[in-house]
Amino acid sequence: MVLLERQNTCGQECGELDETRVLLAEDDPASRRIMTHLLKRSGFRVIVAENGEAALGVLGSSVDVAVIDWMMPGVDGVEVCRRLKAATDGRAYVIMVTSRTEKSDIVHALNEGADDYMTKPVDHDELIARVRAGARVAAREREMADTCDELRDEANRDALTGLHNRRYFDDVLRERVTGANAGALALLMMDLDHFKHINDRYGHQAGDEVLRTVGKLIDAEVRRGVDVAARYGGEELAVIAPDTSVFCARELAERIRRRVAELRVCVGETLISVTISVGVAMLDAKILGEPDPAAALVEAADTRLYQAKQAGRNRIAA
Repeated sequence: MVLLERQNTCGQECGELDETRVLLAEDDPASRRIMTHLLKRSGFRVIVAENGEAALGVLGSSVDVAVIDWMMPGVDGVEVCRRLKAATDGRAYVIMVTSRTEKSDIVHALNEGADDYMTKPVDHDELIARVRAGARVAAREREMADTCDELRDEANRDALTGLHNRRYFDDVLRERVTGANAGALALLMMDLDHFKHINDRYGHQAGDEVLRTVGKLIDAEVRRGVDVAARYGGEELAVIAPDTSVFCARELAERIRRRVAELRVCVGETLISVTISVGVAMLDAKILGEPDPAAALVEAADTRLYQAKQAGRNRIAA
């Protein structure tokens, strides 16, 4: 059985640790009751598991610090530690609690991923101090992970439009093509019509603003976390749309085309109109049979884009 417990009122010890989630896995009822009370009183959010199996059932939850009894029936603490580390990408701070005192036991627990070690009977002040220390370490780990994610995302973005960049587009397309079935992946290649004329007449800063605005529009039209909108190069933009039918791909392309045509980009006191041409290609058996299916899909979409431009621009070809 698993319980999430939290003391609603506490003293000065709460503060920023208030939101720290502590998993307590202890099969002895008396020890579990005492440690739960101590952790709650110190302002921690406590997830209580009465055995190893119950602890495994909450690994999908957000756990910052875990206090785990080594000797539990069925699933022991070492296995819970191993699984928790895997579920949290190593970010959860694990304190192993046991009556074992042999050096070899301590080494074994640390080798299995434990970050700290306490022997029974547990000293109350020491428990809280070690959990607090673990919470600080876990918080720094989260901050570092968030910073890495932000830097990684920034490295994959085009500085002007905020869309994904060409390198990211190429990597994702190869990955999606490898894992897709014929007809399950759509690629939209888009080009702003007469963009050179905009730069020549209004200046490159105006051209940049047009690109930024169109990029935001396209990003708003695609499925968040599923489709990939990218700046392919210059005024060329692209969308990778997995699990998309021909009908839905055409509908997306037409929606983007129509919305761009309705745009009026304000640059100073000037309103600039712009249109876009779109080529739509579907991953099919022929493309999958090519030596480089990703490149073949881009070529197919580019061919459709050229057809749209030849037919008068401001239209889609699929």
